Amino acid sequence: MKRKILLIFVLFLACFVCLFIGNKAFAATDLDEIEKYIVTVNPRMYDGTLDITYDITWKVLDSTTEGPLTWVQIGTPNSSFDTATALTGNITNISKYNGSYVKIEFDREYYAGEQIHFKYSIHQPYMYELDGEKVLYEFTPAWFSDAKVVEMQIRWNAQDVTKSNNTSKEGNCLVWQKANMDKGEKLSTSIEYNESAFTALDANKQKSNASSSAGFGITEALVIFVLVIFFIFLFIGLMRGGGGYYGHRGFYYGGFWGRI
Repeated sequence: MKRKILLIFVLFLACFVCLFIGNKAFAATDLDEIEKYIVTVNPRMYDGTLDITYDITWKVLDSTTEGPLTWVQIGTPNSSFDTATALTGNITNISKYNGSYVKIEFDREYYAGEQIHFKYSIHQPYMYELDGEKVLYEFTPAWFSDAKVVEMQIRWNAQDVTKSNNTSKEGNCLVWQKANMDKGEKLSTSIEYNESAFTALDANKQKSNASSSAGFGITEALVIFVLVIFFIFLFIGLMRGGGGYYGHRGFYYGGFWGRI
């Protein structure tokens, strides 16, 4: 029985690989480019949770292959985030999506050559680790697996910080910055405080206790993931084979993971 299940799994995996390779032919050129990506972090000095603001200038390079840009989904540090808030008028709706993502819907369709500047914020708990009398943060904002980033900057409120790996400082902000980042390239921060800087830290709310959106064991999740992806790509392939267009731009190219 186990060998039969394994054979079925391998067959599905082989079909998935074939469809994936075939699908890549439709995305030979870059669809998007991130012109500017600024992430600003303000810790709440009583409970250690973070108010994170994302300021993104996104340029559409190709609106033919996958259609115009209408929405994106961008990763968050963990699925416990709340109060996702739109800060620019071109965001018509913002919501938690598929556990650890923010889904952002725009006011219109954006075509090749156009830029959209949008800004939003989230409140993010479960981000620190306690190490004796030290409070440690290791934070890597969402990265872009399918788009290059021309300029990225992380800004962290420097109040009470005792140690960090920042590259510079502007006013009361620690700054990390990087230019001409390749697809999938990340920018990470490391920040340290004395525990006495906070008034209401809870050892049960360290990042290791962050909630997860996973509902299955690793083996079950892997099998389900492969099967779901197989049927998604099969459906996409059938739709494209008939000259149609399925789905919204953002679902395939805007699922940018950001894990701590």
